[in-house]
Amino acid sequence: MEIKLHANATTTPRIRKYLQESNKSDRELAVELGISVTTVRRWRNREQTADRSTMPKVVHKAMRQEQIVLINALREILSAPLDDLLFIVVEGLGIPLSRATLSRYLAPSYSKATEQALQGKKALKAGMRPQTLTLHYRALTLHMDDDGDHHLLWAQEPVSGWCTARIYSGMSSPLVIHWLDEVLAQFPGDIQSVEIKSDEWLNDAYIATLRQHLAERGINASVMPSGEKRQAVTVTSPLAEIIPAASIYTPDELACRLCGLFNGGKQQKKLGNMTPQAFLEALRP
Repeated sequence: MEIKLHANATTTPRIRKYLQESNKSDRELAVELGISVTTVRRWRNREQTADRSTMPKVVHKAMRQEQIVLINALREILSAPLDDLLFIVVEGLGIPLSRATLSRYLAPSYSKATEQALQGKKALKAGMRPQTLTLHYRALTLHMDDDGDHHLLWAQEPVSGWCTARIYSGMSSPLVIHWLDEVLAQFPGDIQSVEIKSDEWLNDAYIATLRQHLAERGINASVMPSGEKRQAVTVTSPLAEIIPAASIYTPDELACRLCGLFNGGKQQKKLGNMTPQAFLEALRP
């Protein structure tokens, strides 16, 4: 059996056990074995003969709790592996992190449904096509330095992961329609159906408006089963204290920037080493 010892170890497990069982004095054992008295005393005061773990007992966090929550939310939404998520966090949010540090803060309760969802080439082989968009909404209550209440709208295509988002300071039916038309114009493909996550919308009138407008465009619209209304996301600190890039960009500009980086900034293995934008463009007739 292979024995792994500390690089500077002067004793073996057999010698350590001998030290613990011997009736000789500390000095006698030190002279006999050619080790220091301190080493003798250390092992006589321990019950085990293996080296202790060198891992720190207290991990000093280098990230704010708000950053941890945000990063895990991005991971869940984007279904991004570690390296792709690191790119978004460092380049998009401006949070300087190493790969190891980021990995430490990822929640172990990562959604199994998200993890097992087919994407990219595997999805194509299973007969799936990138012709469906999912529409999402979140109410945002930001710090007064960031002008308080905002509204986040985002759309995502599940096969490629392609996404687009906007953050508005107000909400109205015409604004929602304008956003939807903007999404459909941006998407590099042909959308046949739209799924509206109804449990995320605070106003059912917006859902009715979306469905009517989609029907007029000949696009099938479905509403996912409604559950409990989601609470607004509340941020009690200025965004610039949490997201360094927010000191340069407005919330809306930051959302657009993140989507742009994800869609076209880094190639993904599951997409055949293409970005989501390139993956969808390659499928065009």
